[in-house]
This record gives sequence, structure tokens and C-alpha cells, in this order.
Amino acid sequence: MQPDLPETYYLDNVLTLFEHVARLYKDILEPAQLEFLEDFAGLSDDAQKLCIRLLNRSGEWFRRDKLNYREIGCIDTTLDELARKAFIELDGEIEYPVLLSLFTKPELLDRVADKSGLAKLRRNELDRFLLQQEDAQYFQALAASGSLIRILRQDHYQICQMLFFGNLNQSMTDFVLRDLGLYQYERYNIDHHHRPYRNTLEIQQHWLLYRLEALFELCERSDRAQLEEIVRLIPHDIASRAPAYRKSERLRYEIARQLERTGDLPAALALYRQCRLPPSRERSARIHDQLGQHGQALDNCIRILEQPIDEQETQFACMFAARLIHRHGFAPLRAAERLRITHQPEIVDLELEHRDSVELAVAEYYNAVDAAGSCFYLENSLFNGVLGLLLWDVVFAPLPGAFYNPFQYRPSDFYTPEFCTARRDLLAQTWDSIGDNDDIWRLVSRRWRQKKDLMNPLVNWQWLDLDIIERALERIGFADWRAIFDRILSDLRDNRSGFPDLVHFPAAGGYCLIEVKGPGDSLQQNQRRWMQYFRDHDIPHRLARVTWRSS
Repeated sequence: MQPDLPETYYLDNVLTLFEHVARLYKDILEPAQLEFLEDFAGLSDDAQKLCIRLLNRSGEWFRRDKLNYREIGCIDTTLDELARKAFIELDGEIEYPVLLSLFTKPELLDRVADKSGLAKLRRNELDRFLLQQEDAQYFQALAASGSLIRILRQDHYQICQMLFFGNLNQSMTDFVLRDLGLYQYERYNIDHHHRPYRNTLEIQQHWLLYRLEALFELCERSDRAQLEEIVRLIPHDIASRAPAYRKSERLRYEIARQLERTGDLPAALALYRQCRLPPSRERSARIHDQLGQHGQALDNCIRILEQPIDEQETQFACMFAARLIHRHGFAPLRAAERLRITHQPEIVDLELEHRDSVELAVAEYYNAVDAAGSCFYLENSLFNGVLGLLLWDVVFAPLPGAFYNPFQYRPSDFYTPEFCTARRDLLAQTWDSIGDNDDIWRLVSRRWRQKKDLMNPLVNWQWLDLDIIERALERIGFADWRAIFDRILSDLRDNRSGFPDLVHFPAAGGYCLIEVKGPGDSLQQNQRRWMQYFRDHDIPHRLARVTWRSS
């Protein structure tokens, strides 16, 4: 049974958020942000409740007659207090489109003298009609029909949320999910020495990028002048470990991609060159090729192969270089040839009775033909899960900048190349303590019992139980475990997926990883990369292709 939340849970959670922000960042907050926190602390309980109710709603304008919160005593008295403390503005000037949005279609029609034909209009058509009339008296009467409230200081509230979550995509819902027991998080240390934002500039830069991102979403995408102005405002001095770094990279990339879509290839190319993260070099190579600069496109591929950032980028460079060499007569690249995916796995063709799940149908087939063996549908959960349990303390190590708040199931750099680099010593200590499968079992079985149901980016508790782990450790050699772990850690974002669907433990011994493909399905690139790696490391695997038996 889910627990009941207290009536003022939303205020309690915001107070926790504000306390967290003040404790970690008080020395680097700007005066206006500090004043916001201090002024909020000085409000009465009812004023705090109503202020948060309004701040958590969408938009900045509200109608007094639509406010009805039973936990707040006198709404009017509370509104007066919020107005005196500059948290709201009462009956201020409002733009006509915003004013219309506060009323329902029947309410708008009720105040129109001549309604003929208007009822048939869609809501947006009615709004456009009323704005085109430019009837000042109509809008004045609409505004005077009840008190209007404008919430102030939204920026300061959102900055606090950004400091707490590290982004503006999450919301106070995370508190609710925790309180309901739906999500359970590991405990880790977040203190002044480990905080993600190290100075005022990093806070300012991150907040600026959110505003620029919003501007990009609103601007006319074909207006090059607007796009160039947004690019000009993106800071160039963001440290690579600062919270804003990857957002600045993504924003540059998205604007470059938009310029490319509109056909402004030189401008897009110039902007891609300012981006350091994938797939910017891939897009640059493609544009060079489009512009007829095939040699420069090949040079881009060579630079990727010399210093790849991830496997997707490497695979692109191999494939694109091969295409350029074939079409334009360039000399072959040994590096590209060596890294190309050429492996064709062993294929087993099966004709089976139709099932809703093709993977389960194949598992049933192997369990039937090899009754003393066992076949499990585990997909990505087995190797990821065992690795996540082994490296639990590494994943949740309280490194500087790793955690913003208590609601993270992974550190903020988990999917970046810096994750392993920053934890090199911790990883070395873990691997030094593990010499065989018995060591893995001792550590993993203990962690499984200690950490059951706590969130971990690699562990899927629903699919992973101790019996399956024990069986897998009996059959899969230590060298194979280590080889697979090494590849997962080389690119956590991409290599957590793409594993074969089934793990088969034949009665005769050993094991085999089986990828299942139903009618019309084919191997994806990340699956092909895994299979090439399996071949290179003598890890048994095969592809099962299924057709359904005709009725």
C-alpha cells in the first residue's frame, strides 16, 4: 500500500530544496538569489504555500477566482502579503494574447455582443479573431472581470531548481516518487567540497544556456541572423568539467544542424568545427563530401580514427572512408580496414509456432530440444547487472561534481569518457581484488542482498536474480566476463545495449549468447559491433533467425 502524502508535501519538498541550495552554494549565489531565499523564509506559512503553488504552475498569470487551495486559510490576505513582499503583482498590465489564454472559450464568447458564427470557430481561430478586432473595451472588460495575479521571481526559483537537479528537465515530482516508495536511491555524500558548481560564473553560464536554448526554440529557424546571435552569446570559456559544458556543445550542434537543414553548409561546417563532441566530426565529413571536398572529408575520417571519442564515431569513419575510397580512388586506409565490421556470426534458422514474443519462442525451443540445459531471455541485464553490482561503490563514489542531489541513480558524468578516467584508481582497486569467478560471486551476492531495489544505472532488478547469476558464473569463464566488462566500460552510453537476447547453458556444458531476429528484422549496428568483439575474444555466440510456421 502506497503511503499517503501530507497535505503540505509540496512545500516541505521545496524547503528541502532551498536548504540544500543554501547549504552548498550560499557563498557563490548572487545577491538577488540570496535575497529571494531570505525573503521566502520570512513569509508566513500560508504565503509560502501559495507562492509555491503558483510557482509550480505553468505560465506567470493567474485569475484570482481560479485559486482554491483548502490548506491555505484566507487567499486574499495571503495574496496581499505576497504582493507586499514582491512575490506577486496584482492587476498589472497584461498583453492581450496572455489575457485571452486565462479564459475558456465560453467565457470569451459570453462577453461578445455579436456571437453569430463565432461558436463554430476553433479556439485558436477565436483568439485570432478577437485580437484582430482590436476592441480595447472588450479587453478592458475582460481584465476587470476579476483580479489578475502575476507571479514574480520565477527566474530565482528556477535557478534554485537548476542548482538542485543540475537541469531544468526534472521537477519536484522526483520528491513525490521517492516519498511514495516508487524509487529508492543510494546514499552518497554531497558537501561543499564535492558540489558541481564551483563558482558564480559556472552558475551564470548554465543559466544563460537555458535562456539561449529557450530563445532557439522560439526563434524563426530560417532566420540566420537570429541563429548567429544565439551562437555569439554561447560562452567559449566553459570548463570541460563545468555543468554547462555539455549543454553548450549540444546547443552549438543543434544550431549547426539547423543551418545544415536549411542549406547553409559553410555556416554549419564552421559551427561544427567549434563542437568537440560527437557527432560533430561526422557531420563535418558529410558536408565536405556534399561540397565536393572529398579529400577533406577523408581527412576528417582519418582524424576520427586516430583519436576516436566513441565506437559509433569510429564505425562511421570506417564506413564513410571506405565509401570515399571506393568512389574517388583514394589509397586504402589500413586503420579503417582493420576496424570495419566484417564478422558474420553463425546462423541458425528456426521455423516455430507463432508467439507474441519471438525471443521467448526461441528460448522455449532451446529448452525443449535441450531439456537438461537451460535458456534464459536476459537481453542486456546479465552482464550489465553483474558489472553494476561489482562496481557499486565506484559508481556512487562521491567525486566532486558527480552528484547534485539525493535523487540520482547515476553520477552526472556516467555516460562520458571522463567517468572511468576520474575513477581510474577506484577501478584498479576493484579489479585487483577480483581474480576469478569465486571472487565475483562473493562480492556480487553480498551486494545483491545489501542493495536490492536501490536504483543503479546498470542493474535491472526485475530481470536479475541470484540463481541466474550463480548459474552464469558457473558456466562463463572469468576471461569472458572481464572482456565484456572492459567493452561496456569503454563506452557506457552505447555498450550497455546491443547484447544478444538469450543466454543458453547447454546440458553438455559451457554457454552461448544467442541474438534472436524475427521475420523482416536484421542486426543493428551496435549488435554487429558486439558480435565482432565476441569473435575477437572467442566468446561463443550465434544468430537465430525465426520464421513462423504456417497454420
